[in-house]
Amino acid sequence: MTQTRTTSLWEELEAGNIWWPSYKPGRDPVLSWRHAAAILMRDIDPQPIFAALPAAFEGMYDLTADEVCDQLPVPGDQVLWPVWLESWVSHFDHWYDPVRQLVEQHCTTPDARVIAGMLTRLDGAAFCDFVLHAYERAAIVGSLRGAPIGDDPLPIVQTIPNAAPFERLSYGFYQRFCAELNREAEPPATPMSGLDFDRAGNPNIFGGDLT
Repeated sequence: MTQTRTTSLWEELEAGNIWWPSYKPGRDPVLSWRHAAAILMRDIDPQPIFAALPAAFEGMYDLTADEVCDQLPVPGDQVLWPVWLESWVSHFDHWYDPVRQLVEQHCTTPDARVIAGMLTRLDGAAFCDFVLHAYERAAIVGSLRGAPIGDDPLPIVQTIPNAAPFERLSYGFYQRFCAELNREAEPPATPMSGLDFDRAGNPNIFGGDLT
């Protein structure tokens, strides 16, 4: 006798899965590579990854700050947002960027090892945005449960509408850099970047031109 499901398989895969992507009708695709990644990573504890993110991003911030300083034509000039963003994004163009390396270390279950094998072919900025979505979701769930905020939260700006977490984190570090130089940061651009966070990579690693 076949047992009748009280919930759909889709609901079971989503339930309690911190990696599950948010969905806003008209903005997000109903089925994307993010869902595939979330399903494969459903048994991976996110907390060790989230705890290590500040240190990983700190190193990338230092690299970006040094590169941008070298590009300033005159010391003391205003730092333009596109200049900062271009340098910041460039550090995610390499397969060995710290975020993908960090996640790969924790992909130890059979399903997660599948996504670990694909990480070198994923778009680095898009995958980082996927991880930051989960990071933000965990922070929101934790705050609703009264959990204390970590000692070193990521500087993800919350006041920029319709911007991806990757863009808002980039802008947070940009604001920090401008403050350290005693310079005023440019206001957030609309859109903040031309990045396509729905693409897994080029060619798409899941076998089709899915967005």
